[in-house]
Amino acid sequence: MPPTTPHPALALCARVLVLALLCGLQGVLPAAAASADPAAARTTGPGDPAQVLVITGTDPYLPAFVAIDAAMRAAIAQRHPRPVVWLYESIDSLRLAGATGPALAELLARKYEGVRIDTVVLVSEPAVEFYLRYRDRLWPRVSTVYDWVAPDFARALPPDAAMSGIPAASDFAGTLRIAQALQPEARRLVVVGGVSRFDEVLLRATRAALGSLRERLEVEFLTGPSLQAVAARLAREDTGTIVLYTTLFRDAAGQVYVPRDALGTIAAASRAPIYGIFETYLGHGLVAGAMDSFAGHGDRLGDLVARGLDGRLVGEPIVQPAPPSSCLVDGRQLERFGLKPRALPAGCEVRFVEAPFLQRYAWQTAAVVLALLAQSALIAALLLQHRRRRAAEQSLQTQRAQLLHASRLAVAGELTAAIAHEINQPLAAILGNAEAAEMLIETGRMSNHELRQILRDIRRDDLRASEVIRRLRTLLSGHEGERQRFDLNDVVGDTARLLSAEARRRGVTLEHTPGAQRPDVLGDAVQIQQLIINLCLNAFDACDGQPAERRRVRLATADTPAGVQLAVSDTGAGIPAAELPRIFESFYSTKRGGMGLGLAIVRSIVEAHGGTIRVARHDDGAEFLVVLPHPPAPDSAPPPARTHAA
Repeated sequence: MPPTTPHPALALCARVLVLALLCGLQGVLPAAAASADPAAARTTGPGDPAQVLVITGTDPYLPAFVAIDAAMRAAIAQRHPRPVVWLYESIDSLRLAGATGPALAELLARKYEGVRIDTVVLVSEPAVEFYLRYRDRLWPRVSTVYDWVAPDFARALPPDAAMSGIPAASDFAGTLRIAQALQPEARRLVVVGGVSRFDEVLLRATRAALGSLRERLEVEFLTGPSLQAVAARLAREDTGTIVLYTTLFRDAAGQVYVPRDALGTIAAASRAPIYGIFETYLGHGLVAGAMDSFAGHGDRLGDLVARGLDGRLVGEPIVQPAPPSSCLVDGRQLERFGLKPRALPAGCEVRFVEAPFLQRYAWQTAAVVLALLAQSALIAALLLQHRRRRAAEQSLQTQRAQLLHASRLAVAGELTAAIAHEINQPLAAILGNAEAAEMLIETGRMSNHELRQILRDIRRDDLRASEVIRRLRTLLSGHEGERQRFDLNDVVGDTARLLSAEARRRGVTLEHTPGAQRPDVLGDAVQIQQLIINLCLNAFDACDGQPAERRRVRLATADTPAGVQLAVSDTGAGIPAAELPRIFESFYSTKRGGMGLGLAIVRSIVEAHGGTIRVARHDDGAEFLVVLPHPPAPDSAPPPARTHAA
C-alpha cells in the first residue's frame, strides 16, 4: 500500500506540542539544578546521611576502579562521622561516545530532581569534562573531587573549576628500569596499547618515559591491531624483547576490551616477558612493574571526599599526589621465563610465590622428622638389642656345649673302671687265644680246624673291644651335631650296653625294655645318650646301700599321645618330697659332694628337643619320665638345622 499522508491539522498540532515540550524542558533543568543545590535544599541535621555521587567516564567495573572505590569507602567510614549514601553514574564515553551531551545532562537532572548531593566524585577525564560542561545546570555549588586524570589535564583545568583531586601516576620509567634489570641483554622494546582516549594518554606518558632508551633499544609500538593479532605477534618474540603493556580499551577496528582480560590473552601467547604499571594486572600475565597502590590511592581519595563532606574544600583546591609507586613482581612469571630474582632492585615485593615445603609445613615436618628420628632410634636400639641377644645366645650355646662336653668327660671319669674292665676282658681273651695257638704250633699238633676256631675267637673279642671304644669315643667327642631322625630304642640299647660294665661293678641289675612301637625322634642322638647316662648314674647312686636284691635300674620306652616316652626307674632310697620342686635346679644336689649339674643338664637337653621331663616319687624308689615328640611327616619336615652338641 502507498504510505498514508498525515492530515495537515494533525501535523500542525504535533509541531505545537514538540515546541511546547522543548520550551518546558528549558525550565526543567534550572529547576533540577536548584533542587540539587544544597542552599536550596532543606537543612540537614547532624545525624542525616551524607550523599555522594560518583560519576565515572568509562566502565565503572574496571578492576582498578573497583579497588580504588573500596578503599575510598573504607577511608570515609573511618574518618567521617555521618553515614554516607553512595550513588553511581557512568557516562561510559568509551563504548557510548555520543552519550555525553545535553540528553544525558537532561536525564541526570530529571533523575536527581529533589535529591540533595553533598559531594561529587569524578573518575577519569571524560567525567570531569562532562561535569564542567553541565555543572551550572546540575550541581553548581557542590564540593567536587576528581580522580584518575592525567597530570597535564589536571594542570590545565580552568581556575574557576574549584576541584580538588588526585592525578594518576604512571611510572613507566620505573617499570622500564625493572625490565632492564631482569633482561639486561634485551635489545628490543615492544609497547602494546589501544586507540581509545585513555589508551592514548598512557601512550603519551610512555613516549615521555623512554628518553635515552631509544638509543639503546629498538622500540616498536603496537597500537592498533586486534587482540588476536597482538597475541600472534608476541608469540614470535623471545626473552631478548621487553614488552610494555599500557592499556587496550579499543583497537583500530572499534572492538572494545577489558584491559586486564586482554592482557591474559596476550600473556598466554607471548614468549617475551610483559611489564606494566597497574597493580590489578599482577597475577594475570604481568611479570613486574613500578605500580601505584590502589589501596593507598583510594585512601587518599577518601580523605579528600571526607573533607568535602565536612566543608573543608572551600577556597583553594587541594591536589594530592598519588602514592609513590612500588616494585611488584609475579614470582610465577619469573620462573616461567627463567628470570633471576636476585637481579631485581632492592625492596621489590615478589608475590604468588609458594613458600618452600619446609616453611609451609614447618611444625608438621618437625613432627614427622622427630617421629622418624624416634622410630629410627627405636629400630637401632632393637637391632642392637637383637644383636646382643644373638651374641648372648651364641655364647650360651657355646657354654652349654662346653658344659655338656665337660659333663660327658666327668661321666667318662666315673665309668673309667668299668670301661677298663670291659676292654680288658676281650684283650685277655685275645691274649689267651694267641698263647694257645702258639703252644699248638710248637707241639706240631695244631689242625686247621683248631686254627680257624682260635682266629674266630680273636676276631670276636677284638670287635667287642672295638665296640666299647667306639661307644666311648662317640660319647666323649665334641662335635657339631645335626638334628636328624634316629631310633630311640637303638640309642637306649647302645647306652645300656655301655653302662652294663658299670652296673656289674656296682652290683646293680640293669634292665632294658624297648616297648615303643614308634621310636623315631628328631634330635641329637649323642645328647640323648648323655641324658640316659646321667639318669642311670643317678639311679646307680640311689641304689648304693640297698640289699643286693633291691639294686635294680630299669630302662623302658613306650608310646604316648605326646610322643615317645623314656622311663628310668630305680629301687633306691627315693627322693624326699620337700626336694622335688628343686630337683632340676642348677647347682642343687641331694648327694654329698655332688655339683648339682647332672639333672639341670638333663632338663636343658629335653627342652632343647621340645620334650618334657618329670619325676615320680615311689615308696620303693623314683622314676624319671622323659617324653620326646615324634618328628614331623617327611613332606613337612624342616631342613636340618645345625646345633652345637657336646
